[in-house]
Amino acid sequence: MDLIKKFNSFHDWYLMGIFADREAGVIELSLMFDNRKDRACVRFRGATRCFVNDFLIQNIIYDVKILTDFDAPDYRHALDALEKSYFGKESRPNKPIAVLTATLGAELLIEFDTVEAVELP
Repeated sequence: MDLIKKFNSFHDWYLMGIFADREAGVIELSLMFDNRKDRACVRFRGATRCFVNDFLIQNIIYDVKILTDFDAPDYRHALDALEKSYFGKESRPNKPIAVLTATLGAELLIEFDTVEAVELP
């Protein structure tokens, strides 16, 4: 998560792609900065739910937030959106939720156990 802070919540980075493996519980975001040289991968493990809307050919990130205060209004709003997008409710403990908001294009909600961000060569 230090890399998320280092890169200012990936403000103005491009979301280039999303990889999801339901069986492994992994979601990966492929990111590229505006200079087209800096790249990163954000990997969410223990992912149980993901909601993506408005994915375009060009997706510019406004910011990435990790919500961990389960009583906060932002967390409740994100959880409600995930609940509405999935059929049937399972009794499960609350997990962190990543919220990716967009300047342009895709916005995401990802419910997960752990997250790591890695700079790519």
